[in-house]
Amino acid sequence: MRRSADRPGAVRLPAGLAAGLLVLLAALCALGAAPPRAAAVFHADDDWRHVKAVLAALERHPGVTPIVYLLGGSSARECTVSDADWRAEIARLGAPDVRACNFGSASQSYAQGITVVQRSPQVPTIVLIGVNVGRYTPPYQEDTTATAEPPKAAKGAYDQHRFLKGGLPDSVKLPLVGKWLRERYPVFKKRYAHHAALLPQLVEACRERGFHPVVVELPLNLPIVGDAWDAPRARYRAGCRAVARKYDIPYIDFVGDLHLVSADFYDLSHLVSPGRVKWQHRLSHLIVTRLRQYHVDPITPQKESAPDNG
Repeated sequence: MRRSADRPGAVRLPAGLAAGLLVLLAALCALGAAPPRAAAVFHADDDWRHVKAVLAALERHPGVTPIVYLLGGSSARECTVSDADWRAEIARLGAPDVRACNFGSASQSYAQGITVVQRSPQVPTIVLIGVNVGRYTPPYQEDTTATAEPPKAAKGAYDQHRFLKGGLPDSVKLPLVGKWLRERYPVFKKRYAHHAALLPQLVEACRERGFHPVVVELPLNLPIVGDAWDAPRARYRAGCRAVARKYDIPYIDFVGDLHLVSADFYDLSHLVSPGRVKWQHRLSHLIVTRLRQYHVDPITPQKESAPDNG
């Protein structure tokens, strides 16, 4: 079955879609409307090739230790230092036997998150479902039974960061606020119902596999955006809270609590250092707290207390 463009409503994903949804053309990267000046080491679709390669490796060697996934678009991709650094920080905070994978990738939809969950090994797992305005603007996925091409051999170590130190000046960031309202907000409104209907399906997919889903807000440059995006943010946040209540899962929002400054961002939603260091640290606390709550695995005493809202 094929879906016509911009047709609203939920879709129940067939099994054959699992492989096909992980194929994303380089053109989707442009839809994020990210500013130029990309890092030389990051190539188009590197993030999606990484997701496919890691999933393939987990299918071959699932292991037994718990896994944490972070799902989301390019904003999620940029909000941790690296998987190795993230795992090491979680270990320092008291959970030494956890595999942490940042699966943030350009224009990622909730439907593609369902694919990730369905392909993940059946081990204790926490799925951080990153949410922001960008989660409601990706193109609709077409139903297909096509098999995804095998991941290409990596040319070197994966560097998840397209945006390095030094962001755009505030004089350039400010016009991006209005640009999103003019160009992306209409897309958000047009596609909102479709994507919003898939969020509960993603939560259900996690539950079916015995995973623990947690809805978590992704970074936003509040010093620049201010209240300009209050309407779209209020709409999707209300939907996320409703899903969290229905399934009795956490909805975590520490966007304002970290007091990030504009210099922590490359633009409006993509973190650079030291912003991503601060964000990863809070995510690590969140994970240790939830591991204890869910009794996922015995962990050693934590050296520093986790924030109450994590």
